[in-house]
Amino acid sequence: MTWKMNTVTLVRFPPELLCHILGFLDGYDLVRVRKACKALKETVDNSEMLQYAIDLRYFRVVEVGTYETNLPLAARRKRLRHHETAWKRMEYKQKYTLRPSTEDNIYHFAGGIFAGAEDDGPGIHFMRLPSAADPDVVRCWNHPVDLGTLVDFTFCPEQDLLVLLTSTPIDSWYSSPVHDIHLRSLKTNEAHPDAAQSILKAFYVDHIATHAHQLCPEKLQVVGNYVSLLYLDNNPINRTVGDYLQMWDWKSKDGYLFILEVDDGINDYFFLGEDKFLIVTHGGMEIYSIADKLRPPQCTSKLSFPSLMDHWRYNDVPMTKTIDTTPSSVFLHAQKSTDQPSFYPSPDDKIMVIPVHIFCLHEKDPHSYFFIARRSAILQLESLYVNTYGQPTSNGPKLLWPMWGPQHTTWFLESSISSIWEKSICGFRTVWCSHPNWLCIRDFNPHIAWNYDTTGCRGRLVRGELTSTIRPPFTEPLGSALGYRETISEEFDVTEVVVDESRIVLMTRNNSARLQKVEVLMF
Repeated sequence: MTWKMNTVTLVRFPPELLCHILGFLDGYDLVRVRKACKALKETVDNSEMLQYAIDLRYFRVVEVGTYETNLPLAARRKRLRHHETAWKRMEYKQKYTLRPSTEDNIYHFAGGIFAGAEDDGPGIHFMRLPSAADPDVVRCWNHPVDLGTLVDFTFCPEQDLLVLLTSTPIDSWYSSPVHDIHLRSLKTNEAHPDAAQSILKAFYVDHIATHAHQLCPEKLQVVGNYVSLLYLDNNPINRTVGDYLQMWDWKSKDGYLFILEVDDGINDYFFLGEDKFLIVTHGGMEIYSIADKLRPPQCTSKLSFPSLMDHWRYNDVPMTKTIDTTPSSVFLHAQKSTDQPSFYPSPDDKIMVIPVHIFCLHEKDPHSYFFIARRSAILQLESLYVNTYGQPTSNGPKLLWPMWGPQHTTWFLESSISSIWEKSICGFRTVWCSHPNWLCIRDFNPHIAWNYDTTGCRGRLVRGELTSTIRPPFTEPLGSALGYRETISEEFDVTEVVVDESRIVLMTRNNSARLQKVEVLMF
């Protein structure tokens, strides 16, 4: 007997089944499916579910908050588009003015929580700012802390983690760690139950501890299971001690930690993922992997900055205070369901702000720049480096600037030295004070740059392009490949700014750098 197989094409499936099948595709694949044939295009265009998936991918966001509700897809799509239109037009829905109970000189912002401490205050005070789910609720609480020894603090709300950096007595510097790091609960101020050790000893190494007075803690950070601390040499000219990055897996029972010194010095560092981080040196960048806990961090690629004219050098960068509020996947899974959807930047990619300082041997003041790059593009350079040079070595070559820089970056000249302290990023959006009273909002979402609707927009579109123009003191073209939408705000009384997925937080300080006012713009 001969069996004859009849071919059943995809478009012959019942519409409900076809939509269910296509629902497993992401937004990019759905756009490609639309181009396959007229029937599939009609199926995608007539499905609210599939259109919503495309919208989420287009705006590079994920939805949190409606998984347990019956809010119609059409209403969720409408809310998403209103949310993005508000950012495009700089039309915030509400404005809150908060008067801090203390004049903080140390602050941190993460997960919708603003916290600050002052030198002679009672401790650290916290404010959970209004959100889309609770637009009129501001919750406050305090944790007593010995501010006489407090150097810095940070926290991670999704892990209920509060990290305190405290100093040790001066007379114990030669026999004790330089600083202690306390791991506490953000809710209770007690030792964190998941911490392998409640107190971490920073830089407990003889050749570092004996020069502790020359080390300056500059950046304390927590990302996932890692707590990291960057120390910079107080004498960058002679570099007696050097710059060091120390990192712990604070949950590891095996006590995983390392101390990393980079020959070219450290200007800044960023996490690229759960097991990779980027070091910005005085003349380039290096990517490290910490996937193998049995080995020290492994350098996977080295990247050069553009070459300079004679008598020009790359210089130490005063530590930036760029705040990245892009949520991690852990944060997104930890959010509770609410009646209204909230939209957070997708954790699969984001932009990075890289500071660069150069100086001329014949001039007094340095020149300050920064450039924008996408995290995904930086990670792709690992394979390019290995294919070009093989595995990196301590004295090995760097990937030349023309091989990676012009096509993956966009550069900006700083208007003033102080402006490097005022940047904040969330996903593909960045905000900083471009003028004492104005905010500059730039959105580097590539979909917006390619498909830009100027209707009702108060800003401008700058399209990315490759250029051969060389601007002194550089001897190679800088990058201008990343397009962006730029909006200049109305005037505000602001000295520092932080942005997250639905807010811009404006801080006003007096001439003594004491915090006077906090304003929250809700989108």
